[in-house]
Amino acid sequence: MSGSLYSHRQRWLKPGRQQFAVALTLLQLIFSGGVLSPGATSASAWASTAPTVAAFGAPFLGAPPTISPAVVAIATTADGSGYYVLRSNGQVAAYGAPNYGSLAPGSLPNGITATGIALDSKTGGYWIVTSSGIVRGFNAPYLGEHHIHSGGWGQYPAAVAIASAPDGAGYYVLRANGGINCFGVPFHGSLAGHLHYGATAPVVAVGIAVDAATGGYWIATSIGGVANFDAPFKGSPLANNHGWYFGEPVSAIAAATTADGQGYYLLRADGVVNNYAATSYGSLAISRTLPVGGSAVGIAVDQVTGGYYEAVNATPLDGYLNPLRGLTSLVPQEIDQGVDYCGSGPIYALGDGVVKNVYSNQWPSGVFISYQLSAGPAKGRYVYVAENVTPRVTIGETVTPTTVLGVLNDAKTCLETGWADPPASPERAAGHVEYNGKNSTAYGLNFSALLGALGARPGLPQPGGPPGPLAPGWPTW
Repeated sequence: MSGSLYSHRQRWLKPGRQQFAVALTLLQLIFSGGVLSPGATSASAWASTAPTVAAFGAPFLGAPPTISPAVVAIATTADGSGYYVLRSNGQVAAYGAPNYGSLAPGSLPNGITATGIALDSKTGGYWIVTSSGIVRGFNAPYLGEHHIHSGGWGQYPAAVAIASAPDGAGYYVLRANGGINCFGVPFHGSLAGHLHYGATAPVVAVGIAVDAATGGYWIATSIGGVANFDAPFKGSPLANNHGWYFGEPVSAIAAATTADGQGYYLLRADGVVNNYAATSYGSLAISRTLPVGGSAVGIAVDQVTGGYYEAVNATPLDGYLNPLRGLTSLVPQEIDQGVDYCGSGPIYALGDGVVKNVYSNQWPSGVFISYQLSAGPAKGRYVYVAENVTPRVTIGETVTPTTVLGVLNDAKTCLETGWADPPASPERAAGHVEYNGKNSTAYGLNFSALLGALGARPGLPQPGGPPGPLAPGWPTW
């Protein structure tokens, strides 16, 4: 296969059997509740919502509380009896189904999170995958794993999702560069080498769904692309809009039941569900029930009703919310004085505060937005967002967790964020004297831990030297 994915104009190429099929059929868009959603159903479809789980055309059985660590994925049982909700620390909550266990508390190294859960239809158990590629089975057989080094997402693409074969034969692990690792199941192809995956304008794979009819699968990307491998292509936000991306991150994909159609659902971070050759039962966007500051992170189909569940990361931590929730194609990089990321889109304030600075010629691109928190455990501390960001605030402006501080653009997609020293000239990161150019400072590690608790992918620690101490009384997460 030749060609590549780009973050704006994208064309799916069709050179062979196991690669992209392109269909530019425009689905009817129905305007409902202030959002556009394809093929919305009649009012007869039922919906139940809680802050962390919403049910559409499927029985609501409960939801985890809105506490950290963040919710990251959801999976339904093969018999339709219930569902499982996964948190970033590997803890599993079960509803209508037996709980077979979770990852041991504190077992994940710094910078590693649980990213996906898949059900074993043979045993009724499940598998959990982490960003480092570790797979653990709970009442499900261990079939293998591919360990991923921690040198960086661009160099060693993280595992972002797991999907199981409908017959229980095994599982697929999807990596951020579109690569697939197969365990007990056949390989049908991947996006490895075909995503624009690097330090600028990255496009990342976010989800995989297996087609029960063919045994093939679909891979979804962060900008709304769907690649089909021995599974029928039914459409995508990019194809239906002639290669243009809406600007809202795609977070997951789920296959429809065979009875409901040989299609799939795409979930966006704002709660919109796009349906392709599958019935729409509504969404958080249509019902306007997405919690303020929350983001939709997972979707799973009920095998009995054909409806689906949306899992939501809504984990306020003493008034703080994930400031990176609106970024598309978020790619964590190293932890140094703060945490570096690549991506594009809006960057929100962490919590209530007041803007103290916007520009500094001592930082790349001349941007150093800092604000002083006025509430929460870090009240009085300063937070910075620096480097390739276009500011959207001014000095003295009051901000909240819904305030957009700045926009990270596709053309310049690297930023650094962390704890700052009080305003000065030049502007400095907190604990900057601890940084030797190759290490993670204590302040960078602390801020990364906070972001992880709020649902953002943590940064990647560096090995070059000790981190140094935090100031006495500094909050931990």
